[in-house]
Amino acid sequence: MYFLRILIVLVLGTQLTACHNVQKKQPFALEKGDLLFQDLDSDSISDAIESVTGGEKHLSFSHVGIVDIDSNGDTLVLEAISKGVIYTKLNTFLQRSTTADQKPKVEVGRLKPEFGVLIHEALESGKKLIGKPYDDIYIMGDSTYYCSELIYELFFNSEDSMQVFQLNPMTFKDAKTGDFLPFWIEYYKKLGVDIPEGKPGLNPNGMSLSANINMVYSYHSNNER
Repeated sequence: MYFLRILIVLVLGTQLTACHNVQKKQPFALEKGDLLFQDLDSDSISDAIESVTGGEKHLSFSHVGIVDIDSNGDTLVLEAISKGVIYTKLNTFLQRSTTADQKPKVEVGRLKPEFGVLIHEALESGKKLIGKPYDDIYIMGDSTYYCSELIYELFFNSEDSMQVFQLNPMTFKDAKTGDFLPFWIEYYKKLGVDIPEGKPGLNPNGMSLSANINMVYSYHSNNER
C-alpha cells in the first residue's frame, strides 16, 4: 500500500508538471480587433509625428493598424498608409520596423470586454474602405484616412457611452519652444495648405494610452502583460 501511494503521488506530480509546462508554452495569439501600435523609423514624417506626440515610453508610436482574420485563418492588418487603406499580411507588417536584434517594434492593444460588441461591425466597415486614399493633410471627415483616423472612424458610435477613442486638438509644435517644427512648416508649405494646428484629431501614441484598451503584448520584448 505504501508503494502504491508513492506511485500515485509521482504520477499526479508528473501530470500536473506536464499541464503546467503546456500552459506556460502557449504562445500569444492575436484576436480580431486587436490594435497593433508600431514605432516606425523608416522616414522623417514618422520621426516628426513621434516628436510632437511621444510620451515617456520605451517605444514611441507613429502608426497603428487593426487585426482581422480571414475565412482561411490568415491574419491580416487593416491599415492606412501612403498607398491608401489596404490589408497587409501580418508578417509584412511586423517586419516593417524592427530592433537591432530583428524584433518587431510593435505592441498590441486589446479593447476592454465592454467594447467587444463593436469589433465585428468595425471590421465589416473597414472592408468597405479598402482603396480609399491616404489623408496626408491630417484633417478629419474628408473621405481620406490617416492611420489613427481610420481606427477612430471604424469604432465611431453615435452613443457617447460607447466611444472608444476621443478626439483632441492636434499640435505640430515643439513642446519645448512652442514653435512649429521646421519639418511641418515645409511639409504643409509643399501641400499648399495651412498647418491644421488645434484641429480635432488623434494619434497612435494617444490611442495607446486610452482607458478603453489594455496593452496586452509586446513583440519587441516577447512579453505578455
